[in-house]
Amino acid sequence: MSNISIKTIAETLNLSPGTVSLVLNGHGDRMRISKKTQEKILEEAKKQGYKPNIYARRLRQKSAGNASTIIGILWPSLYSSELLVRFFEAVNQTILEGEANIEVVYKPYHYSKIEKISDVLTNNMFNGVIVVGASDSDVEFIKNVNCTMPIVFFNRQNEKYSTVCVDDYNTGNKVAELFHARGHKQVGLIESNLLSRHHSLRSLGFTDGCQRFGMELVFTTKETPTEEGGVRSALKLLESPKIPSAIFFAQSTMAPGVYKVFEERGIKIPEDVELLAYGDTATNQLLRPTLSVIDLSIQNIVRKCIQLIMEMIKGNVQHQVTLLEDTFFIFRESCGGFPEK
Repeated sequence: MSNISIKTIAETLNLSPGTVSLVLNGHGDRMRISKKTQEKILEEAKKQGYKPNIYARRLRQKSAGNASTIIGILWPSLYSSELLVRFFEAVNQTILEGEANIEVVYKPYHYSKIEKISDVLTNNMFNGVIVVGASDSDVEFIKNVNCTMPIVFFNRQNEKYSTVCVDDYNTGNKVAELFHARGHKQVGLIESNLLSRHHSLRSLGFTDGCQRFGMELVFTTKETPTEEGGVRSALKLLESPKIPSAIFFAQSTMAPGVYKVFEERGIKIPEDVELLAYGDTATNQLLRPTLSVIDLSIQNIVRKCIQLIMEMIKGNVQHQVTLLEDTFFIFRESCGGFPEK
């Protein structure tokens, strides 16, 4: 039954709607309603399948001045569970350290199909929304939605909405600078085939850097950002005329597949090929040899996203803001650092 209400329960038990409402909202003891009556109400509510109207309850709390700020986190389907853990660890730490009265609602969506949850945006279901991992088409869709909620993008630049992100072009350029400093002449790039401007900028920064430093880009390919995509990339590489001495993975999730093929074919890392990837995961430290990466501080970006959206909710920020966070190298066994001059 979908029309179960407090009034229905009250009529069934021959009680006033006010009494039923107090009990279902957890105020029975405070209002000195007998335990027996409370048990009857709760049992009948369970029997009839009563579901409280959470949004109405929150409106009442808001009018009383004690409601939490509700922030929706829109999360893409293809992001790894490991990244999800890192993200929400950062959320937890930010909330607990700041002692802010914030609640977070996790709302998944299919990558490049965010329009399927457009009601979240058009119905203004939260006080504000942080959008994670959006494709170019997702960003474009949101730009054309009539949404009055504050929106902050996590690591996605756009002209309309605020964002906290890294400089992807500069990130790729930094990798090229490292390879040049390490004396590489012929290098490779394994890209993700995801339709996202920030992926493209990272690759463009690397290829422009290679040209600037006089390195030959002898191998490039685009594949799905998975271990299977890494396997296919490595097999393509082995069929190419030239094998680079260093390879940049624009997304680290492909690296395990390349490791697998290299081990089977007797290609040694880093002796034959040095490898470096974008984005750190626990898996990178389990690979043998361990994988060097250029990473971003999820903790810093999450903190700034929450701080920014809270300022927007309060009305202190009313214009588009872009906050840049730097990337940094984590050198392990697969690729060394900058040689000392």
